[in-house]
Amino acid sequence: MTYRLIACPLLLALACTDPGTGPDPTPTPRAPWGVPISGGTMLATRDGAHLVIADPDRDRVLSVALADDRVVATVALTPGDEPGRLIEDGAGRVHVALRRGGALLTLDSASGAHVVARRAACAEPRGLAWDAQRDVVHVACAGGELVTFPAAGGAPTRRLQLDRDLRDVVVQGDRLLVTRFRTAELLTLDASGAVIDRVTPPPVERFGVTDAPGALPEIPSFPAVAAVAWRTIGLADGRVLMTHQRQLQGTLNTTPDGYRGGCGGRAEAALTVTRPGDVPMAVRSEVIGALPVDVAVSPRGDFLAIAVAGSRVIHVLSTPVLDIPDRGEGCPPIPPTTERTAADGFVDDLGAPTSVAYTPTGALAIFYPELPGVVIRTDAGDRTVILPGDIGYDAGRAVFHRQTQAMLACASCHPEGREDGLVWDFADIGRRRTQSLAGHLLDRAPYHWSGDLGDLQALMVEVFTGRMSGGELTASELGALGPWLDHVAAPAPSTGDPAAIARGKALFDSTEVGCAACHGGALFTSNGRYAVGTGEPGQAFKAPSLLGIASRAPYMHDGCAATLLDRFGPCGGGDLHGHTSQLDAAQKGDLVAYLSSL
Repeated sequence: MTYRLIACPLLLALACTDPGTGPDPTPTPRAPWGVPISGGTMLATRDGAHLVIADPDRDRVLSVALADDRVVATVALTPGDEPGRLIEDGAGRVHVALRRGGALLTLDSASGAHVVARRAACAEPRGLAWDAQRDVVHVACAGGELVTFPAAGGAPTRRLQLDRDLRDVVVQGDRLLVTRFRTAELLTLDASGAVIDRVTPPPVERFGVTDAPGALPEIPSFPAVAAVAWRTIGLADGRVLMTHQRQLQGTLNTTPDGYRGGCGGRAEAALTVTRPGDVPMAVRSEVIGALPVDVAVSPRGDFLAIAVAGSRVIHVLSTPVLDIPDRGEGCPPIPPTTERTAADGFVDDLGAPTSVAYTPTGALAIFYPELPGVVIRTDAGDRTVILPGDIGYDAGRAVFHRQTQAMLACASCHPEGREDGLVWDFADIGRRRTQSLAGHLLDRAPYHWSGDLGDLQALMVEVFTGRMSGGELTASELGALGPWLDHVAAPAPSTGDPAAIARGKALFDSTEVGCAACHGGALFTSNGRYAVGTGEPGQAFKAPSLLGIASRAPYMHDGCAATLLDRFGPCGGGDLHGHTSQLDAAQKGDLVAYLSSL
């Protein structure tokens, strides 16, 4: 199979023009555009007649007739709905998860795309699956809810509360497989909804790097552990395929170029296949690049396509690679962009690809939201369907998702503008847990746990340009990044017992407990640095914002507290970190209920 590369030089030039590179480097302020990339927002209908595209950056759903590449329907949504995953049921209805709208949207068909229902699901619905045996739609939510709706309409028939941070759902007979985003854990549920199995992709060995001149062959190896499950799908043979990241463990340097290492950076792209009941198998590393946000398998099962948004590459692999385990033998070579083939990937130069889908005839469709458009690749040739609307581009958004020479993007450790839930070991700092960027970031300076970086520009120069080898940023890139990140909302809070929340708030605000002294105000932080009995004696840490805190386990600067309740245990600093030793179990539970509501 061969592919002809196409490009749109005029469109690309318009989309990527950086006003900060002209004679006057002062950027022109404008409203931020777009949302963090989540991937997996396009499907091809089973009859091969349509592509249906959820466009989260423009809050709309579009349907394209493949017979003539005509947009036959556009559904305008409420601003801020952020449509995400979508599925088709047996009657041809299309269901869409509205990630910020908190609802399941149901369209009557791909051809007409009329809204027949908008049903409240949860605060942040993510994954969808149609269950043919029961004719229901399962909705997996960030808050841990798994909600089941009749496909034809009506109220939920079941609502389960599982672990937080759910992502994708796969139906296998009378069982459901549900992933968790940051941990890449795969849960198996029986017909009653009970969790009967939990597995995570296995670690693999990776070689570290050394800066020593004339380095000897004895380069240390480190385990690379699973994290950030971007996309999980079911295969025809009953296995489940997950595209995710791996964290290369070992010490990180804070010197320039200090974040290199592994097969494509310290947060490498990875594939894992799992047959329910068996041990997951790490697939030999074949995908290089940051942010493997979507994956699709061809109708004959002979190819799989992976959209890597950070490198802007589509990898197309022969599916027999899924039978080859990763034993840590090393990394595949990275061919130059101009020499890529169907065996290793291709680049359209149309912005970051976020979604891939195969049609029943084997055509591969790729969604480029910035264009906006869809490239459709076939053996007979390639074509580009330009979707209605203006080109979408934000210099800050582009920087955030752009792969650097260290094979990392900002979104590698801060997926969807939040955080990966991981603890990293720094050579001259110690263990530090990734901090979330979501929720009024510009009002939360200074940055890092130590508060040593006074503003976002200082952070980007130190981390992006230096440690990540990201190159110099233009004035407009620096000027746009802060406003773009600032409009990324914090995770939606949990619901709970109103009485417990009220009691917890009273404790939080009381001078006896003293939480509000450091975590007061609208963002629940004073932005100050305090020695609270954690870390080395007298060591001070920046008070983080508590907005969306329920979604940010583990806790503390070194991740020592697995849950919010554990924060009040031995590693939480004792009475130097709020006076809580006098609280009984019920009071601590109330305090956790209040924190979870923020």
